[in-house]
Amino acid sequence: MPPVAHQKRLPLHPLERALLFALGAQLVFVCWAFGGMVPWAQWGALGLGTLAFTVSLLPRRHDGEESQPGGMVLSPWSRLRQFPLFWLGLALGALVVLQGLNPSWRWMSDGKMWWMRQVDSVAWLPTSTDTAFATFNLWRQAMIYAAAWLTVCALWAGLTRRRSLQILFGLLVGNGIILAIEGYLQLVAGTGKLLWLRAFPGTASFGSFVYRNHGGAYLGLMVFASFALMLWQYYEARRRLAKSSPAALWALAAILLIVAVVFTLSRGAIILVTIFGLGAMGSLAVLRSTSPLPSTVPKLVTVSLVLVVLGCVGFLLHYADFSSVRHRFEELWQQGAQEASYRARVEVRDCAERMLRDHWLRGTGAGSFRFLFPLYIKDNPYLYEGGQAFWQHAHIDWLEIPIELGLTGVLLVAGALGWCGSFWWRHRGWRHPVGIMILLGLLQTMGHALIDFPFQNTAVLITWWSLLVLMLRWLEFEGVADGAPALPPGLPRRRI
Repeated sequence: MPPVAHQKRLPLHPLERALLFALGAQLVFVCWAFGGMVPWAQWGALGLGTLAFTVSLLPRRHDGEESQPGGMVLSPWSRLRQFPLFWLGLALGALVVLQGLNPSWRWMSDGKMWWMRQVDSVAWLPTSTDTAFATFNLWRQAMIYAAAWLTVCALWAGLTRRRSLQILFGLLVGNGIILAIEGYLQLVAGTGKLLWLRAFPGTASFGSFVYRNHGGAYLGLMVFASFALMLWQYYEARRRLAKSSPAALWALAAILLIVAVVFTLSRGAIILVTIFGLGAMGSLAVLRSTSPLPSTVPKLVTVSLVLVVLGCVGFLLHYADFSSVRHRFEELWQQGAQEASYRARVEVRDCAERMLRDHWLRGTGAGSFRFLFPLYIKDNPYLYEGGQAFWQHAHIDWLEIPIELGLTGVLLVAGALGWCGSFWWRHRGWRHPVGIMILLGLLQTMGHALIDFPFQNTAVLITWWSLLVLMLRWLEFEGVADGAPALPPGLPRRRI
């Protein structure tokens, strides 16, 4: 039997290539369109998500060299209707629509100031606030949720080959490196405009992200995506008894992305990538010690790679200016609980907890936090600033999302995450390099959500859920679940 490396790889079906184009466009566009934080970017994300979803559901006839002998017809809809996140997402969408049809508050303005007026609503139904689309409202948030849901469903139903997953992983990491380079050049140039195109006054930005903490959260995900590719290529080379592999290139990509996270000046992202990066190193040691596959890479190659990595790190430490990073941490160390950012987060969290106690059952409506939060900070001069301060987010997603979606929404999201966790466990994700590394990356973003609001950023939200589903699909292709044979079929099929 010839080695796996020498077997001819079947080409991707034209419809799968079209789907990859739509999904790739979505994942790249939403990152560069100011992180998806402006209306036209949200419309674009929804349009690309709809396109990908539509292409993913087109039936595929496989004939000739695109299939095994005999040919087949694949029905993506048969797979999608067995996908719990499809139905849970539909239920969440119905909840948001119901909220929108039952507002309890209405935005009012006299041209100089604005306020919220309470209106009659059905007391036992989920509720919302009636606000302007241009400022932000429930329907803007619904567009963002829909774009993420459509993208996730397209990934699950339409991708049938591990090669497709590799392409999307590589695209994400490559795009992350380009973003990192652009962000660093922007810092060096000292321009106040994102992508040299538009200024966002009053914000601290990085690269294409309006808020640098969102940039740090996004690049943190890319760090672990590169870890996943690095380890998978390493173990794949051992399995094929290959003398070399692209693992070293992904290792260098990870280094560049880690440095980029540092230069975002997002203290939360830096700390969390460091902590979970150490977890990744521990996981690597466990994987390597339990793997039955012998290493075929000569020791000289390993030593050379280590020297190259150390040389790159030394070059960066010597020539890059880390003074801004040091200053950010010195502020926190010297001022402690009185440091402005830390103190504000603590006091906002306390007010948000009071808001959650009032609205935990019905919610306040998707995207409504910013409009009702002033009612909870009026007695706090530090946060309220005489009505001049406008807090768009709670800086803790673990509070803001339950406040907006209520108990029903929380149960739906928890159900989706619970199913994903069960799938990961049943397919032995703890024994797979992609399963472990991506899980660590997803967890570090959830940790970031304890001190900030990464999931309020469209790019981070869509990328986070996309990586989760890509990881589950990879495990499905390569894993063994409940005694099932390895490499399960991609989609339900009918012989022709």
